[in-house]
Amino acid sequence: MRALIWKCQGVHIQGKCWLQQIEIPRNHFDVCLGDKVALDRGVILLSTGDRQSKPRISIGTSTYINRHTMFDASESISVGANCMIGPFCYITDHDHGMLPGIPVNEQPLIGAAVIIEDDVWLGAHVTVLKGVTIHRGAVIGAGAVVTKDVLADTIVAGVPARKIGQRTDGDK
Repeated sequence: MRALIWKCQGVHIQGKCWLQQIEIPRNHFDVCLGDKVALDRGVILLSTGDRQSKPRISIGTSTYINRHTMFDASESISVGANCMIGPFCYITDHDHGMLPGIPVNEQPLIGAAVIIEDDVWLGAHVTVLKGVTIHRGAVIGAGAVVTKDVLADTIVAGVPARKIGQRTDGDK
């Protein structure tokens, strides 16, 4: 029923989704959810800016996003298929400028797309910052802050996130 309500408000829903008490504060047309996407309670999908030709937030087939995770998009955040995103994560594609002589609240947004490819696992409390690509099969340890691209099948953790391991064929 929730999916139908969001669809009527302009969210692009491709197939059936499991949506709990989520928030999409504005720009409903900026969200695209693939088939079998699951968004748990407290997930926030926030989009800023004028309407574009394609959605700013897209989440691929069979991806699960755990409780109280926030997507904050002004450019583009794309999540592939079969991903798992832990609770209390923050994924953003922008930050504010820091020009001298201009109040902080008047600084322009500086954005760069975030891409999370298929089969990625983000642990609890992970932060992903603007311009990052997390390639297929990567695993991000709980509490990590991802500031740079993560290679395929790589395991990273820490602040800032750094490589701590590699997935092997036995892991898949």
